[in-house]
Amino acid sequence: MSVQIVLVRHGATDWNLQGSCQGATDRELDAVGIRQAESSAAILAKESIHAIYSSGLKRAQQTAALISQPHNLPVIVEHDIRELDHGVLEGLTFNQIKDSYPVFLRRWRTEPAQIQVPGGERLADVADRAWNGLNRIIERHPSAEKLVVVSHNFPILGIVCRVTGIDLNQYRSFHLDPCGVTRLNCNSRDDWQITHINGKDYSPEPAAGAGNVPAGAAR
Repeated sequence: MSVQIVLVRHGATDWNLQGSCQGATDRELDAVGIRQAESSAAILAKESIHAIYSSGLKRAQQTAALISQPHNLPVIVEHDIRELDHGVLEGLTFNQIKDSYPVFLRRWRTEPAQIQVPGGERLADVADRAWNGLNRIIERHPSAEKLVVVSHNFPILGIVCRVTGIDLNQYRSFHLDPCGVTRLNCNSRDDWQITHINGKDYSPEPAAGAGNVPAGAAR
């Protein structure tokens, strides 16, 4: 019996709606984000949930708290599923980044996995720590349980790329809306499947390795 994981991106903040770069900055949900989280909570209220996890950032914890209410479950913090630290880019819009950091932006468009954000993290490192955090969560639960994990755009995209076998540099193959829901099944440590991405059914291409994670794989 597999463990089911419901990965939820947090609801929107004012910076999301303004198009400002938001990573380690600890913004709270705004009115739109609260409504998004309440809508997700209403949908997930109909499901049997055994545990709810969140990153340590406020926007994720607020989203998780609203989802937890119908289930009367505590929100457990897993710090490794926090968002990419955007360093000096925090709070900047795309146009501001284009004007001030054009060399970085050109490399980010073609090789985002390995390039270090100025003063921040590498996407590859975020993907690795998010994967490790998710596996720690799984290890705490027996099979046939359903877990909600509230995280952020880049950690979830890193997990999705890992499970689907898509190179992390191609993370733009996928899109996550605020409070978008991605569903995974963990059949064993090396056997993962994705059934939904951003609330839509996902059927992997019949490529070798798609849907499975080789032991020790790293991207």
